[in-house]
Amino acid sequence: MPLFRYECADCHQDMEILVRGQETPVCTACGSTHLQKQLSHIAPMTQSAPDFAGCGAASCCQMQGGGCAGMN
Repeated sequence: MPLFRYECADCHQDMEILVRGQETPVCTACGSTHLQKQLSHIAPMTQSAPDFAGCGAASCCQMQGGGCAGMN
């Protein structure tokens, strides 16, 4: 179910609305259905690597119950 960004043509409210199937989105402020879909920016997903500086090896983190001795 996609989340879309809209601006209401009647009250100029900006909002994000979860749109299911063929539902007509409704303004959360005034109830109008005169909404204009806005361009929204996609946030990049990032994964931060764990810092293994406490022990020097990734394998010790798994052996020590999920955390390096130097990291706890």
